[in-house]
Amino acid sequence: MFDPVFGSIPFVKRQSEFPANPDIFTEIDYLLVSHDHFDHLDKQSIARLLKNNPQMKLFCGLGTGELIQGWFPEMKVIEAGWYQQMEDEGLKITFLPAQHWSKRSVRDGGQRLWGAFMLQGNGISLYYSGDTGYSSHFREIPDLFGAPDYALLGIGAYKPRWFMRPNHISPYESLTAAEEMYAGLTIPMHYGTFDLSDEPLHDPPKVFAAEAKKRKIPVEIPYLGEIVKLKKQK
Repeated sequence: MFDPVFGSIPFVKRQSEFPANPDIFTEIDYLLVSHDHFDHLDKQSIARLLKNNPQMKLFCGLGTGELIQGWFPEMKVIEAGWYQQMEDEGLKITFLPAQHWSKRSVRDGGQRLWGAFMLQGNGISLYYSGDTGYSSHFREIPDLFGAPDYALLGIGAYKPRWFMRPNHISPYESLTAAEEMYAGLTIPMHYGTFDLSDEPLHDPPKVFAAEAKKRKIPVEIPYLGEIVKLKKQK
């Protein structure tokens, strides 16, 4: 599971209802945390998952693990720098660069490493962008791993561009990244949950779908709570 947040966050109300009872998640092997921002790292959500998944391991960037271990000393936490990998029972997880930042209080900016993830297992590869601006790191992916079967890419919180561009890709840039990675199927994320920017809350998937159709890029936009069964794309 990536970056679980089941409710509202400090100062920002959740705008979409979480589509399931979080207590149904009882067989989680790994919890992956991309960075320390409140809309990606939520203490209460992790506590709820840990209660039902004492076997769960958490994989995150350098520094973030120390924070989480302070909350949950009993939890198995694994930290990684960019390009570091871990492998367990046929699943390979790689922590990768992203163009973003970290901060949870006025005095801890930049102290914890942010990033993206590549998962490889059962012949299927999945890339998760985390929060990121557009940069050359997307073009590295096919050279390092081959074309991913799936790319989960952010499309929301992108306006105004003069302010958001360094840290959040737009729907247009998301599709460019998908092209550069030669992704088999791209699934958009990071929209419609928290009102963090100037674009209308539900506008990003509409822009994304129209642009994907224009460029003839294979995408899937699941409805909230829909299950997507993974399969080899190429």
